[in-house]
Amino acid sequence: MDILKKLQEIVCDYRGEQIELKPETSFDELGFDSLDKVELLMRLEEEFDFQFPDDIQVNGVQELMDIVEKNI
Repeated sequence: MDILKKLQEIVCDYRGEQIELKPETSFDELGFDSLDKVELLMRLEEEFDFQFPDDIQVNGVQELMDIVEKNI
């Protein structure tokens, strides 16, 4: 499974616009605030059927991809 592609689909759906994600993209660059990050993590939990730790702090796409890959 291409995690980056799936992540891009979820982000584009969430934002309602086409966004090109790259591994080096930060969520700050995308204009995500803390609530946006929580919403994104919840969608990823549903999509990949696993739970992120409650205290997780994810700042960028590569970091998020690594966590997802490790847990699926």
